[in-house]
Amino acid sequence: MRDLLLIGVDGGGTGCRARVRDQDGRLLGEVTGGATNVFTGVETALASILDTAIAALEAGGLGARDLARCVTGLGLAGANVPSVAAALHAQPLPFAAHAVETDAATACCGAFPEGEGAVAILGTGTAYALTHGGETRLLGGWGMMVSDVGSGADLGRRALAAALLAHDGVLAREGLPAALLAAFGDEPSAIAEFAKTALPRDFGGFSPLVWHHAEAGDAVALALVEEGLGVIEPMLRRCLALGVPRLALLGGLAPRYRPRIAADLAALVVQPAGDAMEGALALARSLLPATALRSSTSQAVA
Repeated sequence: MRDLLLIGVDGGGTGCRARVRDQDGRLLGEVTGGATNVFTGVETALASILDTAIAALEAGGLGARDLARCVTGLGLAGANVPSVAAALHAQPLPFAAHAVETDAATACCGAFPEGEGAVAILGTGTAYALTHGGETRLLGGWGMMVSDVGSGADLGRRALAAALLAHDGVLAREGLPAALLAAFGDEPSAIAEFAKTALPRDFGGFSPLVWHHAEAGDAVALALVEEGLGVIEPMLRRCLALGVPRLALLGGLAPRYRPRIAADLAALVVQPAGDAMEGALALARSLLPATALRSSTSQAVA
């Protein structure tokens, strides 16, 4: 049906982005909203998604009343975990139709719409996806506690651990550790209290400080970055070993890491054709025939 609209959502631990297009591809609205960390609460994440989708519609002169005619692709960090995906599918949403994929998969689709490429999402979390031979495969992206080495959240968490080591005299009380201790009033217990309830985006808030000190040559900060590269580079090589010919680095930390990766990997990094919202829009577009058929059948029955 021609009155159906398309929404592509890219939801991560720090922010949610939504883009609205009509079926002819015309951009109607686009906004950035709050975090959508599904690991810390599916209902809260979906509320953020709806708020962002409505804001994107309003940016195009539409509104919440139009959600019912929107076919929506949701690319969400954490959707690769089966229990999270099940919880997402169990929640009622006001769209005409929707589909959920991990943000890595939609990012890969957006970056390489014709296939044959791999993306590394380097942001609050990390995740990797590749498309080869018509199939998409995911690597990593299991969350900060057991994965995501090199992400903003991981850098922030490990930097705070280094600050505590400096407090105990194991590391020098200078540079990055000293700056972090000062941020907590030189109270190690304050760091522990912070960590009790901190979300990935909270740990990620210290990532810019890590990079600032790394670029100034701070030994602790450089070691943290090198440890991240020690996982990011092997993940990129694994993607190449699985058959893809090119790579794209996405996310807020991509510009930070790109100059630091090995020369042979850097030579294969290309500019993505589109972003994760375009990949989510492609996911939404794949639902159009079935959605139109359901709508026609409903009208015929009525």
